Amino acid sequence: MSTPSSDRTQLDVAVVGGSIAGCATAIRFSQMGHRVAVFEKKATDEQSHKRLCTHFMQPNGVPLLDRLGLAHLREPAWSTTTKAVFVTPGGLIEGPGGYLPEQPDSYALNLERRVLDPALRAAAREQGVQFIDGTGVETVTEDESGWTLDTLGDAGPRRFRAGLVVAADGRRSRMARELDNPAETHPNERACLFGYFSGIEAPEGNRSVFVMNEHDLACTYPLPGGRTLLVLFAEKSRVEGWRGPEERMRQFLAYFDALPEAPSMAGAVPQSELLGYTDYPSQVRQPVLGLVPFVGDAALSLDPMSGVGCGFALSSADLLAASFADRSLAKADLKAGLDEYRQRFADTIAPHVEGICADSLISKKAAFRRKMFQTISGSPELSRKYLAITGRLASPAGFNQDLLRAMLSRSTR
Repeated sequence: MSTPSSDRTQLDVAVVGGSIAGCATAIRFSQMGHRVAVFEKKATDEQSHKRLCTHFMQPNGVPLLDRLGLAHLREPAWSTTTKAVFVTPGGLIEGPGGYLPEQPDSYALNLERRVLDPALRAAAREQGVQFIDGTGVETVTEDESGWTLDTLGDAGPRRFRAGLVVAADGRRSRMARELDNPAETHPNERACLFGYFSGIEAPEGNRSVFVMNEHDLACTYPLPGGRTLLVLFAEKSRVEGWRGPEERMRQFLAYFDALPEAPSMAGAVPQSELLGYTDYPSQVRQPVLGLVPFVGDAALSLDPMSGVGCGFALSSADLLAASFADRSLAKADLKAGLDEYRQRFADTIAPHVEGICADSLISKKAAFRRKMFQTISGSPELSRKYLAITGRLASPAGFNQDLLRAMLSRSTR
């Protein structure tokens, strides 16, 4: 790298990574009066957005849009208000109203990234955040007065100073490599295929239907404009033989059409190619390393089947900002704020990791799964709690104890 120019821009907060978590973090700290810049390695335009995402935003993340000045994205023109219905080996799991009876508006959103990503960048700029795209952070160096960031972009090398550096640069985080925050990986035994379609009738109430079929999960998401997103999380051996775009599309639609609980595919017209992945292990890193917090996929990137990517990105940014709501970025306050963020992360997000990683495996016995879901679907209270957990509105610990007691009681009877 050539010698940096003499431009030393002073910042309060430097956010490395300009996707959901990075923009949300930048907006929140800017709202607190800090000078904030986002460094995004990729060049962006008004249409730039992440494509490998099923964009089902769990209800834990939906209210956080309001705090970012994006309440309008909850309107029908931009997204579809929805709630999950689970078709399981033991029966249907659903319930009236939202995910929580005490919160009538506790719904999920089918919010596409082509809508969300540009809106977040625009909101950050409107808030006064410097959005520096096409610029990667090459090195970060800490001293007594803060951080030095050496960057490289189209304008050449530049140097910035910041009191706080936030790592929001995704599951392949360069910041994690620079600071030695390795990821703990957990295998994911399913592949994923998804695509956009017209001509599929939306379920009543715009429900998002999740059909558990053997070891697979087939998902139907209604979208604005009469479109539908179909997603299949399937045992890898099932889809590896679907070769070629035309054959893959034919087999994909035939799979959904063979599910009696899914909407009819008779009128389905593809509006995109099929996207997806064959291997996507879950990754978990420490949420704080030294004096650097990690948010979004840089902190944890879990099996997309759980649908937590967008919600946890917003949640981690919100938890970090809340930890500094009444604090300065002076050294003593900085450490206290990061300690609080670490604890909030451990209390709010970390409890879901074990269950999500377990669901990424396909070794559960069919008889046990059927018994478990029979117990849940047969109890309105357990069904309500199951929906709250899958919506990431409640911790799994209490539910697991209630489920175990109920299953033991069924066995005894």
